[in-house]
Formats: sequence, structure tokens, C-alpha cells
Amino acid sequence: MDEELDPQVKLKLLEAARAAEPETPNVKRGIGCGAAALIAGALFGIFFASFFTQLTTGERISMAAGTAFIAAVITGGIAAFRPIRK
Repeated sequence: MDEELDPQVKLKLLEAARAAEPETPNVKRGIGCGAAALIAGALFGIFFASFFTQLTTGERISMAAGTAFIAAVITGGIAAFRPIRK
């Protein structure tokens, strides 16, 4: 075989590897979006819990924290596994 073919094949393989999308989830983007959703969910939960006058303060905080946690997990999971637009 031609010796010039081997470096060309290696170069093509390197270019293909760079262009290939990663198969693993984008954890950094998932954590970032999850943190933003955690803050937004906490604010929404506090606002929403303020309408329930019969709840104690501890129950309101628990409701807000639960809302924030659920929003963060769902949003972070979607953001991590969603493919990047090109």
C-alpha cells in the first residue's frame, strides 16, 4: 500500500472524530439549566405558597422547596440530553 495513504487516513479519522457529536449527556449544561430552574422554582413556589393561608411557615417552605427541586430535576435532565443545535 502507498505510504502517503496512511497519514491521509489518519487525518480524515481525526476530522471525523472532531465533527462527531458526543454520545454522553452534556452535564455542564444540565447543571447550569437545573440551577436556574431551581432559583425560578423557589421564587414561584414561595409566591404560590403565599396564597395558602392555612399552611404553617414550615409547610410553605417545604412546598416551595419541593417545587424548586422538581423543576430543577426536570429542566436539568432535559437540558443535558437535548442535542445541541448547529
